[in-house]
Amino acid sequence: MKRRFVHKLIKKSIKNKIILSFLLVLILPTTLISYMSYRISVNILEEKLSESFLTNLSFIGENIDRELGQWEQISKFINVNPVIRNILMTSYKNDLDFYYDMKRVDEQLETYSINTNIFAYVSSLVVIGRNDRNLLYGEDATSLDIDRIKEQPWFSEVNKMKGQVMWLGIHKNIANYRVQNESVIALGRAIKGEKNDSIMGTLYLTFRESYFTGLLKNMKLSEGGRLYIVDNRDHIVFDSDNKLLNEPFPGIERIREQHDKGYLTTDGNTKEQLMLAQVPIAKYDWRVIETIPYSSLNQGTDKIFRNTVGIFLISFVITSVIWLFVSSQIVRPIRTLTNSMKKVQDGDLTVRVDIERPDEVGIMNKHFNFMIRRIQELFHSNLEAQEKKKNAEYKALQAQINPHFLYNTLNTIRWMAIIQKSDNIREVVEVLGRLLKNTIKHDEPFIRVEEEISNLKDYVYIQKIRYNNHFDVKYDVDDELLGMPCVKFILQPIVENAIFHGIEPKEEPDGEIIVSMKHREDQLIIRVRDNGVGMSQSALEELQRRMDHPLPGGGIGMSNVKERLKLTYGEESTFTIRSEQNKFTEVEMIIPVTLTNTSLQEQSEVK
Repeated sequence: MKRRFVHKLIKKSIKNKIILSFLLVLILPTTLISYMSYRISVNILEEKLSESFLTNLSFIGENIDRELGQWEQISKFINVNPVIRNILMTSYKNDLDFYYDMKRVDEQLETYSINTNIFAYVSSLVVIGRNDRNLLYGEDATSLDIDRIKEQPWFSEVNKMKGQVMWLGIHKNIANYRVQNESVIALGRAIKGEKNDSIMGTLYLTFRESYFTGLLKNMKLSEGGRLYIVDNRDHIVFDSDNKLLNEPFPGIERIREQHDKGYLTTDGNTKEQLMLAQVPIAKYDWRVIETIPYSSLNQGTDKIFRNTVGIFLISFVITSVIWLFVSSQIVRPIRTLTNSMKKVQDGDLTVRVDIERPDEVGIMNKHFNFMIRRIQELFHSNLEAQEKKKNAEYKALQAQINPHFLYNTLNTIRWMAIIQKSDNIREVVEVLGRLLKNTIKHDEPFIRVEEEISNLKDYVYIQKIRYNNHFDVKYDVDDELLGMPCVKFILQPIVENAIFHGIEPKEEPDGEIIVSMKHREDQLIIRVRDNGVGMSQSALEELQRRMDHPLPGGGIGMSNVKERLKLTYGEESTFTIRSEQNKFTEVEMIIPVTLTNTSLQEQSEVK
């Protein structure tokens, strides 16, 4: 019910339509623009924050890269140290000699540790020799299970890498006893012999995971932010919250698809979503990752949202006031024009609207006033036309000279001719009687073309007897036109004029009149042409003048025909006379077929 009321209210008022269109035109684009501006601002803010994250992570990644390089330097020192290489190449016969050499190794390592501060984080440094001698250094070295280390899958792979470092990532310490460091970060390296491809031993170096904690302890993170370092086995080496250490990093597959540094958003609702930024350490296949709750990013966008909504509301109010004023200026004159139209609908044609404006409403007002004036003119013109039509029909009826009386008289003469056996007189009287009978029978102004031709033939028969057959009449009528209606008695006056003024003055008995009726597109073309004496140009012009301004009591001649056609068909009908002296005279009448195709009953109603 409410929807129908709103629909009816909008449908009946142009002002409501204008207001509705304004709301659509204003709110939809403004909302879209505001939303797009908000989203663009948020995206720019996110990009700025992301760039800041990536810059910080790149700095951290560079530091991690350098630190891991220092651990590789330790492995390189072990690989080239002559004391260690000598121990690995010596086949000891007693443990005492090996013990003394190990003391020298300890001295070498202690000396090396003075030059670097990372040695303090060594959990264990183990060199497993091919001569069945193992070099052990570090707080957890003696607790390691050497046999289990040899059984690790990476052990054989390290020995195949020709002295290159293999990072083993974070894992549990491989020990049989309790150790100081449960989880350690390790690397492995084969120590090559003097000969090509020979291996003297294998280095297994581990350091405490707290190494990265000390390295990154001064790093400041955003509110809710969390920093991770992930090794080449996708395990977490460092967690700023210290909760997921030595655990696989969740969602690492999506991160690995993004080879370069960048950021992405995790799945979940808005409150649980995280923005994740990552920088790969390509040399070691490690990654530095920072996460921050997406809600923390929105804290900076709330102000943008409030400002956007505020600007939208202010713009809406200001534009609404302006549009209300503009719509009133449009609707007020239209309402005035509408009220005037209602008065015209009630029959008051004296209404005029006085709206002087240069826009479309002013033009519409001028056209409305012009239309009312034209309606008044046409109304009076139609009254005059109807009066003229009645007068023309009255004249035509007057010219019939009481056809009832003539018909009865001719019928009496016909019987007298039959009694006297005067066949010629009888035939003429019968034809004239039939002609008068047809006049009496048709009270309507329209008859079929076939009947009009029949009446004309009866008239011509009488005239041919009168003129002793000094002329002939030919008919060229399309069969499809015989059933069409036309104004009655339009051919007989034209043919009569052709006989009296064209054929009769001619001395030669070869007069000919051609009556043609043709259908062309939407027109019926009627031509009556005679080969009589014709007219000069001046006589033709005088005839045209007299037909345009007929005298009262002018009979039912060509002027009457022309006037009846104009009254019946209006400006769509034409009446044209062509003539050339001593050659011909032709009368052409054109009637619209759209009218002639209607029924006789409908044509009668035109009257």
